[in-house]
Amino acid sequence: MTHTASEEPQVIHHHHYINSSTPDTAMLLELLPGFFFQTFGIGHIYTGNVATGLLIMFSYWILCIINLLLCFVLIGFLTGTLTCLAFMIFSSIAARNAAERKLEQESARI
Repeated sequence: MTHTASEEPQVIHHHHYINSSTPDTAMLLELLPGFFFQTFGIGHIYTGNVATGLLIMFSYWILCIINLLLCFVLIGFLTGTLTCLAFMIFSSIAARNAAERKLEQESARI
């Protein structure tokens, strides 16, 4: 196959996508909306773990409903506070770890 003067050789461009999701951003997206708007799980959705993020979000809301019902016997005030604190601590740590694992996997591919 020979090239004539009117044909130009094809140029192939390789694009490498590097995710800019940092562990600190994932942790803040888990903490701040979770604290202010009671929507834990956004940090996981940010890192690409949509199913985990939605599971955390809906399980927190279900536990809030249970704690609201427990407020009628006065124990819900304690369990509601403990539930919120536990989700703030554990889900933010899990979101940070998920973002770190994702960065390690992406850097290993390159």
